[in-house]
Amino acid sequence: MRLIFYIGFMASGKSTLGAAEAARKGIRFVDLDQELWTLSGMPSWQYITEKGEEAFRMAERDNLHRIVERWHQEGKPPQIVACGGGTPCFFDNMEFMKTNGHVVFIDTPLSVILDRISRDPQRWPLAGNDSIENLYQSRKKWYEEAHERIVP
Repeated sequence: MRLIFYIGFMASGKSTLGAAEAARKGIRFVDLDQELWTLSGMPSWQYITEKGEEAFRMAERDNLHRIVERWHQEGKPPQIVACGGGTPCFFDNMEFMKTNGHVVFIDTPLSVILDRISRDPQRWPLAGNDSIENLYQSRKKWYEEAHERIVP
């Protein structure tokens, strides 16, 4: 398929790997969090802090649908979309992505993720809400539904 969704836990490298792969292939790259920032005027961490996770998840879902709708309207050009860490875990987002494209799980080792989060904790506000390990384990079942798995 020409629409590829990168999913995985926060700080797993979805945006970095997606942008690099898109540049290598000469195709469009879309960062779901960046798109939401553009629309709302706030980065994801600020949106969650100020409006709450529920409002963020609804805005995230709406933005995901908007991106796919735009992709259809533009004639389905090849594109990679980096999703937020929780995107596949809420509403029907995972099924929606699987129906509309190819879903790739970026399965970065938890030790690497923990190191990245420790260097910039404000960027990932949900990391402080619960044990990161527990949050990771609760989300992993969703990630494992992807069509493909990549261990960077």
